[in-house]
Amino acid sequence: MAVSANTLFHFTAKESLKGILSSQGFFAQYSEEHFENILPATSIYRVTLIPLISFCDLTIMQLTRDSVHTTDFGNYGIGLTKKWGIKKRVSPVVYVHENSQPSTQLYKLIKLFLKYDKEHEAAEIISQTRRELIDSFKFIKPYQGRWQKGREILRGKGDIVYYNEREWRYSPPLNQSKVLSGIKPSEKKEQVKLNATLKKKLIRFTPEDIKFIIIEEKNEINEFIKTIDAMSISKKEKNELITKIITFQEINEDY
Repeated sequence: MAVSANTLFHFTAKESLKGILSSQGFFAQYSEEHFENILPATSIYRVTLIPLISFCDLTIMQLTRDSVHTTDFGNYGIGLTKKWGIKKRVSPVVYVHENSQPSTQLYKLIKLFLKYDKEHEAAEIISQTRRELIDSFKFIKPYQGRWQKGREILRGKGDIVYYNEREWRYSPPLNQSKVLSGIKPSEKKEQVKLNATLKKKLIRFTPEDIKFIIIEEKNEINEFIKTIDAMSISKKEKNELITKIITFQEINEDY
């Protein structure tokens, strides 16, 4: 069985999937990301808000056999080609643990630049380098942890192994948004306010970029056919999209 898909899946709630199809695109949202497992207690980056759209590089069979992913993110998904993802600068995240070289090196570099800023009048190139280093946190993720979508998850079996998610991300460029550090886990109002600023930029896809539309049950198919019929695309494209609807119910019955 393949360990990597040629598809990038985004899972969400039912109404959110309808919205994605209707708008033919995604808006990035600020996600509360936790780095307690890889950064010291003194670091302001232990809880950081990162603007992103999250995808997973898992096969359909992996998704059906491991319900944790859909439990955490939703039972409704859209699968887009990796070609689309690469064109839109969607990138796999780098998974690190507390003793890994990438995490310790990056943290040391940021500390050095912060120290330089305090002791000198930093040249613009130094300031820009520091900003880019901090911005690179957008594509770093702990190997494991206890937080998912801003909530602490206690499953009784230890930490969540994020590595199993095979996450890819889109994050807006530095000149459009920034990462925000030193955020307290409970500061949801700030997150909502920031998300409004990201709705100016839609990350679009076309019907031909879509490989799968995954829903939960067969009796919901007609509901999603209505959503597709209302899309501003040709009749041929609508018919092709309808053929791409599959259900977890059917997958579990057939496989």
